[in-house]
Parts: sequence; C-alpha cells; structure tokens
Amino acid sequence: MKTLTTILLSCLVLFQSAGISISDTFKLIDLVEHTKYHSQEYGDDCFTFFEKHYGALKTSHQKNHKEEKSQHERLPFQHINANHSSFEVVVMSYEFYLDTPILTLISNSHFYYQNLYSYLKRPSVFQPPQSV
Repeated sequence: MKTLTTILLSCLVLFQSAGISISDTFKLIDLVEHTKYHSQEYGDDCFTFFEKHYGALKTSHQKNHKEEKSQHERLPFQHINANHSSFEVVVMSYEFYLDTPILTLISNSHFYYQNLYSYLKRPSVFQPPQSV
C-alpha cells in the first residue's frame, strides 16, 4: 500500500511540474477521437497530428480548418500559462559588537568524595563458589 501511495504521489508531482492538470486528463478522450478523425479524413499519422495541433503547423492548420474550432478548443494541453516563481534572495550582513565584557568566574571547589554506601559491602554468609 505504501508503494502504491508513493507511486501516485510521485506521478502527481511529475504531472504538476509538467503543467498537466486533472482537466487535461479528462480531455484525453477528445484527443483520441480527434486523432481518429484526422486519420480518417486527412490520412494524418500521429506525429503529423501533433505537429498540426501543438507544433509548428498549428497556425496554418487553424487558419485552414476553422470549422474544427470547437473540436480544437476541447483538446487538452491548450492552456498557455507560465507559472514561473522567481525568488529574490537578499543577503545582508550584520555585525554585532559586544559592548559588555565577558566575565569569567574562577572558583575553587572543595568537594571531597565521601563513601556513604560502604555499609552495602558487608561480607555475607551466602556467596557463590569461588575458583582458586
């Protein structure tokens, strides 16, 4: 289940970065139908079809075939938008000067270890056998 979720989210990121929206995926049926129409009427192969609708022949095809305008509007990937985000990074340097001197305290510690738990090490009668 995790693998399927990972694949779906990766595909979502891929499609969004390529500019493919959900409405474009629903319009793929219209794309297939219009491709079949061009194949039957004009004898266009797939590459010629894409060249006429998305490539260099797009303007001449739209001028010559104005009766197909409603079909052309229903094709996917017709939106023209440039969503480029530009970020401006401004690096400003600040210098902080310390006006107050740093004080260090030197103190002599008078700590001596006191064995307060020596009563726990009393010899016991019950001890495990020891090797000689």
